[in-house]
Amino acid sequence: MNFIYAAELKQRFTCYGHFYELALMNGETAQCRSVLEIVDQSIPQDNPTAIAEMIPDVVVIMMNPGSSHPKDKGHVDDVIEYPGSGNPMGKSLVLTQPDNTQYQIMRVAVSKGWKHIRVLNLSDLRDPKSGSFLQRANGFSEIMGGHVHSMFCGERAEECRRSLVRKTPTPILLGWGQDMGLLPLVERCLQWIQGEPTATVPSAVHPLLNAHPSPMMQKKKLEWLDTIIQNLDS
Repeated sequence: MNFIYAAELKQRFTCYGHFYELALMNGETAQCRSVLEIVDQSIPQDNPTAIAEMIPDVVVIMMNPGSSHPKDKGHVDDVIEYPGSGNPMGKSLVLTQPDNTQYQIMRVAVSKGWKHIRVLNLSDLRDPKSGSFLQRANGFSEIMGGHVHSMFCGERAEECRRSLVRKTPTPILLGWGQDMGLLPLVERCLQWIQGEPTATVPSAVHPLLNAHPSPMMQKKKLEWLDTIIQNLDS
């Protein structure tokens, strides 16, 4: 496929995220992002929060939000407790800076003609280092109610169900990576998307894992793009 560079993609798409502070039963808090909405410039954006209630062309599920953060440094996150104050779709969205992984998703979107891509994650925890993220996720699993950092938990069932709806039965793109430590989160996610069509670049590490959309090497990035588009076309 024709590789589109970031400068052009930034002119074509805008990214909005819902950032919040998760309050746990033991008093701990964590910075999180529940969704990323990638929208083409043709979609009205005068009221960004309304985008969260739109039905996207496709849903992508990845590992976690990484270092994603609002562009507005003065933004104050909502504090959310589950169950209780979490609103399934009425989410305040703010501008966020795209990263290399999201550019890869945009390239797939251009190839397929998608205008609105919803990105979910196995976990909402914002942490740029996968090792640190997995350690924190494991620690949260030891706290009563700590598992709610994942949308794929029982307490967030309505939010999850509505977030997975697409305009057509487009396959859900899976790109959470190949770390064996993800398996507990992956298994929980797969219970929710059982029976749904999916597209992924398979991993040789484990059948429930898959290749990350944005590997370090440019050659590998191109290979991932070629494979995922072939799988979508088939």
